[in-house]
Amino acid sequence: MKMAVSKRETDVVVIGAGISGLVAAKCMKEDGFKVTVIERTGEIGGLWTFREHDYGVMRCTHINVSKYNYCFSDFPFPEDVADYPHHSDMAKYIVNYAQHFNLVELISFHTIVTSVIRKGEKWEVVIKSVEDQGHTPQGTEVIYCPFLIIASGHHAKPSLPKFLGQETFKGEIIHAVDYKDPLTNGLVGKRILIVGIGNSAVDSAVDCTTVGRCKSVVISTRSGAWIIPNYIFGFPVDLYACRAFFLLPWRWANFILERIIKFVSGDPRRWGLNPKMRALQTQPTVSPTLIHHIQRKNIKIVPNIAKIDGDTVHFVNGESGQFDNIIYCTGYKIDLPYLADDMHSKVLDEGSNNIKLYKNVFSPALGPSLAFIGFVQPASGGVLTMSETQARWFGQICRGRVQLPQKHLMEMDMEMEMVAQKDRWYSSARHTIQRDPIVYNDEIASFFGAKPDIIKHPAIAWRLLFSSCGAAQWRLQGPGQWNGAAKAVQKVPLTDLMHYSGMAFALFTGMILLLLLYIMWYMMSLLFENFIV
Repeated sequence: MKMAVSKRETDVVVIGAGISGLVAAKCMKEDGFKVTVIERTGEIGGLWTFREHDYGVMRCTHINVSKYNYCFSDFPFPEDVADYPHHSDMAKYIVNYAQHFNLVELISFHTIVTSVIRKGEKWEVVIKSVEDQGHTPQGTEVIYCPFLIIASGHHAKPSLPKFLGQETFKGEIIHAVDYKDPLTNGLVGKRILIVGIGNSAVDSAVDCTTVGRCKSVVISTRSGAWIIPNYIFGFPVDLYACRAFFLLPWRWANFILERIIKFVSGDPRRWGLNPKMRALQTQPTVSPTLIHHIQRKNIKIVPNIAKIDGDTVHFVNGESGQFDNIIYCTGYKIDLPYLADDMHSKVLDEGSNNIKLYKNVFSPALGPSLAFIGFVQPASGGVLTMSETQARWFGQICRGRVQLPQKHLMEMDMEMEMVAQKDRWYSSARHTIQRDPIVYNDEIASFFGAKPDIIKHPAIAWRLLFSSCGAAQWRLQGPGQWNGAAKAVQKVPLTDLMHYSGMAFALFTGMILLLLLYIMWYMMSLLFENFIV
């Protein structure tokens, strides 16, 4: 006998209870909407919830963005938390946020979305209750809603490369998503090859070297990398990202950044890192210890894999080595399996990470009632502030307070941004959705009146120019304004380098203005003398 499928209606469905889903739910709730959040697992926080045998962070993971720039805009981290919180601190913080704003009651846990289609003026979202962390379907339910948010994240489906002879490898090959620590993964004392040189690759390499006491640890990279330390001149590195820096042409800014990196850590080519791109053409790899371990020969850097022959891996420079395990830290693909085929093709190019979204949020073809929140890759700072700004924008659109541009104007803007992206970023799957958080948030916030206006906030104007200012700066004004925002901005450290650079620039500009005034005065006095004569 076929079981009856239950049906219900709500105002907004949010897919995913990670950080992007939670801020989306909170913003929509505050705008007066009835919200339902769908979450596959039994916990909130997405990848920040450590899971021994499922999707999530490594045991060693600390966030690589400081707590000032990776936090909720109206709910700062406790002051006793370290600059770079451990994942357990992050998970606790997320839970506290959800409890403080009563978001947990909105979430349907152990539930997956099986299909999303448009039905007239509403979205039809088919869900199933599941067990075992989202792998065993149970009952089915259909939810109808006028507004839909997809916040399942772009770190969805592991990207797995294929190398010649890979099938002959005798050991185990895993993706970073399955790596927890050397003990859990049975890597202690082994010969480890790590493919990739992003943050996950570097963290796992250092973990294998220290905790795992592995016999050898080798990182294979086809593009090389600029390694940035957690701290530069005593301050978290992301605190140097500020409006004054982004006012510079990116090639000028890149020149400055590369000189600082070389001053602090030495030329990356000296350590075999051999980056094929400029420092500001890629998402930074942040590590306080990688170069230290390279210097001590605990970790070796080699180029891309040419072929695999049994337990021997050959690299494109002619070197080879024997390995027991391989870890692919090769990123993720955007995965939206529940979208109908006609919708999927309007959002994502098949086989790539190229999303066809206006400002990384809206599909011109699907309209303003569907928002993709968190489908953006931060070049500095974290995705959290970007997701929150996107969600606030969507709430204002749903309430009819602001509108999207016409379809053809959105498409023109997307084409121009694509050209700019290709000029700015190194060609890579992870750079298709790359944005600078301050620049991006300012643009999106300007659409609904929340971009910080320096003239309106003279007491913190200097910080708004020369400090990263943290998440609260987009709560200084506009819808959702928070009365604690200015105080929170003042608590974000202003780096000495940016402070004194700003003072030097102000002094230089003042001298130029005085010189111009003197020249004008002199010319006027000459004209006056000639007129008298």
